[in-house]
Amino acid sequence: MIALHAAVLFASYAAFFVAVVTGVLFLVQERRLKRKDPRVLQAVLPLELLDRVNLWSVLVGFALFSFGMIQGFLLARTRWGAFWTGDPKEVWSLATLAAYAAVLGFRASVGLRGRRIVFLSVVSFLLVLFTFVGVNYFIGGRHVFF
Repeated sequence: MIALHAAVLFASYAAFFVAVVTGVLFLVQERRLKRKDPRVLQAVLPLELLDRVNLWSVLVGFALFSFGMIQGFLLARTRWGAFWTGDPKEVWSLATLAAYAAVLGFRASVGLRGRRIVFLSVVSFLLVLFTFVGVNYFIGGRHVFF
């Protein structure tokens, strides 16, 4: 079950990586359009497409990450005797989930589109990086493997 837990979380990180790449491309493309830069790739990568791919990547990443966290809670119960142990990886994973929930919530409730929401998804990826690598490097905890 631990292998499935790790695989699902890696898949969610991959989806979030696609979201950050499309988000950065969106921001670069939009800036070039506003400046009337001749290097605009609007025909190849329209902003609407980048925004849509960003949304779907966040949705897929969020679903996978949520499923991976549920698996983690179940594993923690069997291995450590409690669903929640307060391990730094758990705390930062919850913060990451909350950040992406906010991105999806702002899209759905407020109807944010474009630059602001894409920027939020790019910034949220910083939490993914910290959760995946930074927690083990700077803080430590029970999740010594990743």
